[in-house]
Amino acid sequence: MGKPTSGIAVDGACSGNPGPAEYKIVDIATGKTLVERSIGIGTNNHAEFIGLCHAMWLYPNSDIYCDSITAMSWVKKKAANSKHHHPDIQRCVDMLNKTTKIPKIIKWDTKLHGEIPADFNRK
Repeated sequence: MGKPTSGIAVDGACSGNPGPAEYKIVDIATGKTLVERSIGIGTNNHAEFIGLCHAMWLYPNSDIYCDSITAMSWVKKKAANSKHHHPDIQRCVDMLNKTTKIPKIIKWDTKLHGEIPADFNRK
């Protein structure tokens, strides 16, 4: 499978864990950042999950790429498993539980394709 050329890419980042956290949503075809948002103090998993949920609601008819197995599993389970509290996590879980159709979420293969286009380049 070749490197994706269309769809939406989502990534989260955190300085410290927990610490200031944020996520980014990028259009893969253009490379344009569609959303970049701080979520306050949280974990990297929080940022990935909240960003993924936001992308799902904004772009329900797009393929959505994510490099976080944890965020993808939380969406699939419609539940988050985190010992750290973040207010947006429960809002996302509540919305997932009201959602009847979840868009196609695809695991971004970093080894094969390099960093996801929404990456924060902090490594």
